Order: sequence, then C-alpha cells, then structure tokens
Amino acid sequence: MTVQQTSPLRPFQSEADYVAAAHQWHLGLPFPVLPGAELDRYRALFDDGELPAPTGEPRQGRVVTTTSAFSAAAGRLLAAATGRPCTHVPAANLLAELRGMAGELVAVVGLVEEFDAAGGWPGESGAKVGVVTARSAAALACLVYRSITTAPDSGRMFVAAHARLPDAAAADTIDIGGLTEEVRGARHTVMMLRGLGKECCLGLADGIVCGRSDALDSPLPIFPVEQRLMPCLRGEGCFREDVTEAERLPGHAVNAALVVTHGCSNVAVGTNVYPHHIGLGLGLLEGTAVAVIGSMGVHIMQASAQENLVEALAEGVPVGEVTHRMAERAHPIDGWFNRFGLLGDPGLVLRPKALPAPVRRPRPDETVIADLSHLASVVLPRLERLRWMELRLDAADLRALRRQLDAAVSRLDDPGLGEVRDFLCEEVADLQLRAVEDLVDRIYSTGWDFGGPALDGMRQVDQRTERCTNCHRESAALVTLRHAIEQDLVIQTLQCRRCGDLWWSTEAGRPTISMAGPLDVDAARAHPTMLTRTVRNDGPHPATGGAGFAFNLRKAFGLPPATSSPCAVPAHGTAEFAAHLDLVRYQPKPDVHTGVFVALVSGIYVASVTMMRLS
Repeated sequence: MTVQQTSPLRPFQSEADYVAAAHQWHLGLPFPVLPGAELDRYRALFDDGELPAPTGEPRQGRVVTTTSAFSAAAGRLLAAATGRPCTHVPAANLLAELRGMAGELVAVVGLVEEFDAAGGWPGESGAKVGVVTARSAAALACLVYRSITTAPDSGRMFVAAHARLPDAAAADTIDIGGLTEEVRGARHTVMMLRGLGKECCLGLADGIVCGRSDALDSPLPIFPVEQRLMPCLRGEGCFREDVTEAERLPGHAVNAALVVTHGCSNVAVGTNVYPHHIGLGLGLLEGTAVAVIGSMGVHIMQASAQENLVEALAEGVPVGEVTHRMAERAHPIDGWFNRFGLLGDPGLVLRPKALPAPVRRPRPDETVIADLSHLASVVLPRLERLRWMELRLDAADLRALRRQLDAAVSRLDDPGLGEVRDFLCEEVADLQLRAVEDLVDRIYSTGWDFGGPALDGMRQVDQRTERCTNCHRESAALVTLRHAIEQDLVIQTLQCRRCGDLWWSTEAGRPTISMAGPLDVDAARAHPTMLTRTVRNDGPHPATGGAGFAFNLRKAFGLPPATSSPCAVPAHGTAEFAAHLDLVRYQPKPDVHTGVFVALVSGIYVASVTMMRLS
C-alpha cells in the first residue's frame, strides 16, 4: 500500500487566496505561504529541500496586527501557531493601544509601510515589542513561517567588527571577505555585526553589509522627496566609493537565525528618514534570519552589550526580553545612546548550543567614580582658586595632580582604580595640610587677614542681618564678597557689631564645612590650657586636609607657637581639633589675645576666631 505524504506547506499565488486560507488555518493543516526568493533561501538550509511543519510550541505574550487584511492574516497565522491572542489595530491607533500593554511581550505584525502612519517606533509604548515586518507580502509570509519552524544552525555565535572599534581583536573577523566567506557556510545561531552604520548599511573597514536586496542598477520606484536619498537611489552607485560590488554584502546573504547589529539606526520602523527600500534591518529579514536586534538612532556601543546578550540567550528567555535587557543593563552608558529595536517575534526562544562564555569586563565601583568626579570637578578647582588668597598652594603640585587625574579618567575600567583614588585623595590631603602648616606659622609671626592678596579684587555682593552666635543679639551680618575677576572665588563671613568677626569661609551658599566653638575663653598663666573647634561636614563626601591654630601676630609677645594636624571629617559628620597651649613654658603678659583656627579640607578654606582672656 502506498502512503501519500501531505506537504507541510500550501503555497498560494495570490495574496487574496493567502488571506482567505489564513483565517481557516489551524495546527495540522498545511501552512499558507507565498513563493519567492525568501522562501527559496530558507529551503536551501535543508539538505533534502523539504521544508518543515510549524512546531506548535506555545509562546508568551500576544499578537497585534495592523492596517491591511494581509497583515491581519499573517498575524492571525502567527498567533494560531503559537497559542496567543490576536488583536487588530489600525496603525494610527497602534501606539495608544500598545501603551495599555506595557511590560508585555507583543508581536506587532504588518507590512513595513503600514507603520509609517503609527507616528513612531512601536516599542516606545513601553511594551516589549518585536515588529514582525517586511517590505513585501511574500517576505512577510515567509518571515511568519520561519518564525514558527526550526532550521539547522551551527549553535554558535559569530562576530564581525570594524577594525577601528574597541575589542576588534576579539572578533571572528574584521574584514568583509571573512564575513562573506562565513555566511556562505553553515547558518549560525547568532551573528553579531559591529560597525559604522546608518539606516541603509553597516560598514566594516573594507566593505559594507547593505540593506538593499536588489542590484544597484535595478529600476527604482519614486521615493518621497522629503526622505534622504542615498546616491544608489539616484543611480550614482554606493556612497562608499572605495567599495566594489563584491565588497557589498546584501543583508539577505547574512546567514543566521538571530542577527545583532551595532551601528546607528540599523532598525528604523515608524521612524525611518531613508526609504524602506534600503533599510538594513529589513534586508536582513529577507535572508534566513528570524529576528534582528538592531540599534536605533545614534548608537554608542557599550562594553556590556555582548555580555548581556550571551547571558540572556543562555538563560533561555524570549528574544523580546533579550532585547530589553541589552538596553536596560547597558554599561557604562544606558539610555538614549543604547536603544535597541527588535524585528521579529519577541516570544521566540533561541537555544544556542555553543555560546562563548560571557566576558565579564571589570566595572569600577561607582563610589570610586563619584569620588574621582568630586576630586576633579569640585576639589581641585577650589584649590586652584585659593591660590589667589594667602594660602601658598604650589601651582606645579596642582598641575601634577590634574595630570594624574586625567590619566585615571582614561582608564576607568582599571581594576586598580580604587587604589588610584586613594593615592590621589592622600596627595590632595597632604597638599592642604602643608598649606595649613605654612599659613598658621605666618599668622603667628606676621599676622593675618582672611583673603590676603585677593581682598583688593573682592566686591561685596550681599549682606543679611543674622543673630550673633556668640552674644545672640540681632547685631550680626552675613556678608558675601565675590572676586571681580575670578567670579567663582567667594568669601562669606559672619560679623557682629559687638563681638567682631566670628567665622570666614570660601564656600558659596549655605556652607557644608564649618568650624564651631566658643569665641571668648578664659585661661591663666602657668596653667596648661586647651582651645577647641568642631569641624562639621554637612556634605555627602568625606572632607580631608589639615587644620591648625595660631595666635595672630603674637610670636613677639611670647605666646605658644602655632600647631596643626591632619583633619578628616566624614560625610555628614564631625571632627574635633584641639590646640594644646603650654602656658607653663610660655608665659605671655595677661591680655586678650586673638587666636585663629583655620582648616583647609576638600578645597574649602574656613577660619574661626577666638579671644583668649589671659589672666
């Protein structure tokens, strides 16, 4: 007895017949298709030329179709073959409808020109969208069929990269010849293309992967005048004049189940500014690919991209989730410059057998990055401004620190970056301590005015009545001075008509670094005494440097010498500084002696006055 085998496919010559059959189809019936080059390319993957039946494997999410009866039919087939609900929505209402599906895996099915009326990329709705689309009805019918069947592949990932890009040495090939040779062989599970791109192509150093599926001299339709037309659409050949026809690889020739591209605007559906006729993502879908994950808009390739891709695929999550993770987990830059769009069914799960081990790149501790940022953009500029004042900060030392910081910024992935941060912080603290030591010695011997040589350039810009922190009367003023030339050099001081100057600071606005302690203190000759100040840090960063004390212009009067020490104040914390005065060995004349506490921490210079009533 002869058993007649039923073909798994039912080809139709007309779109109308395809549409009618699609609405009657269910698992077990021959699957409707349209003949064409796309179906022939897929058939070539099978040694016997026999195409398979749909797997019937259920998938997560839902299917949404748009606009035409043909798109509705193709989407209905995809939904029926994978056990998902299907909704038909006009393109003009598509984004609004998808916003109600935020977070869901949604396969949006339609011919590509139908998305022009959507007003944007469907994925901007918040849904985890994959756009199942094509430039022709035959290509869309074949893509739906490929998406629900399985074909032989290598189980591997192959990477082609432009020679000038970072990590190009780790790619499988960096030239178009190597890529062309590879796509002629076995179909890979994943093909990653990293190059210089735009909507129409992705470029390697010596060739391009092109979005056109036809020959460059083929007859062309009339394109809208508002679109950007490349030279090939004007009969002028490829814009890459260095590329021969043999070095222009059509996208449909890329032989892989999943193609991942890193090049600007490789996916542009609903947002295209070039004609769909040359769209790279669309060209890739006319080959054997079932999905394309491509960059959208201006793209800066992130070090984490391949790591995130490999980890998600190995975990076995649907490609819609893979695409979402590649954007959401990008490092170091996430957001606008790392947007990916998926062309293909987001519910599809690929199961590569031989993915490379994820290359985990060293990621700097973000605390270290924040500390270096504070040092580079806040602390060093403060210190550079303070050279205008009485503080002796060596310009050569500051330039050396800046050079070391610049070197650190150029290697943020260095595992030893934390050690570099620690070294630089210690150097800056030591520089400030030396400046304090020198300053209090000069206060002791030659006297002091806060601001020193910068005072000639200071102009009062604000004055507000304040309560004196010493006598508690409404007799004080908070005075703000700003330098006429160096506008960021500011002095604030609290002055009382009764008590005199209470404190000074080079910090603008509400100070984060302050010194507090009694203004008037009593001491007796021949008795050791101790004067103290509390250094307070209300800022989010630790403050380090030096603190010191000296009697103002009192060396000649026999008072104890200046003293200083390192000062480290934790974020939102305090530190105590004590001046131990030897009034046994030093026995000055009883008097009211002016003393000055100073601190220089994190580039902020503060001073607090004390009056020692010596008896």
